[in-house]
Amino acid sequence: MLKINIGLIRGVCQMPAYIAYEKGFFKELGLDVSYSIDPTAWLLPAKLISGEISFGILPWTRTVSARDNRDNLVVIAGSGYEEPATVVRRGAEINSLSELKGKRISLPAAGGMKDLTSQALFKKYDITPENTEIIRLPSGDAAMLALLSGRVDATTNVEPYATMAVELGIGKIIARGKDVLPKTPGCSVTTTDDFLRDHSDAALNFLKALLKAEARCNKEPEEAAKISSKYIGIPAGIIREALKYNRPHIDITGSMDAMMRIVKLMMELGYIKTIPQDFCNFELLKKAKAESG
Repeated sequence: MLKINIGLIRGVCQMPAYIAYEKGFFKELGLDVSYSIDPTAWLLPAKLISGEISFGILPWTRTVSARDNRDNLVVIAGSGYEEPATVVRRGAEINSLSELKGKRISLPAAGGMKDLTSQALFKKYDITPENTEIIRLPSGDAAMLALLSGRVDATTNVEPYATMAVELGIGKIIARGKDVLPKTPGCSVTTTDDFLRDHSDAALNFLKALLKAEARCNKEPEEAAKISSKYIGIPAGIIREALKYNRPHIDITGSMDAMMRIVKLMMELGYIKTIPQDFCNFELLKKAKAESG
């Protein structure tokens, strides 16, 4: 039997994989799956390229960057959706996105959806390093810790970390992904062209398991939160609260227009040199949906 290792990180965006593994959905579909969890998403592309992992759930924008670098990564489904939330420190007297200018803002490593959501905001509200203190940190965790510690006034992060800041009484959310970048995927199911070509049946069954897990998450959010707490390291109650505002979303076939707007922003920012072709392939996703009923 083909052994499949999945590269994961932590967050609501990863929940279909957590649930599919814990509930045995992968096994039901004949897949021998193991997983590893990395501290940050930008470590996963190299593992996919080397073959250390068969699938990764990571920001699709990192797949675009890899493709621009002539690496053969490909997005085959979504997982996170309209993920980032803009969180401000209580007492910072910020009530709208337009009031971020001139404040202290933390950003994670360039190229992920947290960063690109912030960059879209910066562009809209003329926020620059010249008029605002922008602190670049190596990960989303570090960017959130800067807010929780009081070092910055605002950051952009994903769930359940945004809700955690609220539940701790330290932060408040002034905008969510649907307000800033509607219909935009976040962490997405990624593999390589080679794996897709050589193991299409395994990839199809992998997606079927994730679709089943997504449905389970929506039907049983309490259970999903408890399962995910083990992986994310945050109490199930906070994860359950976060699920009221943001849930996984596997089917991103209707998101191409939104994704291309982000790709063009990546070009403007100099993150990529060209607009890569074929960075996503949703044919197996469509088949998995059809066969899953």
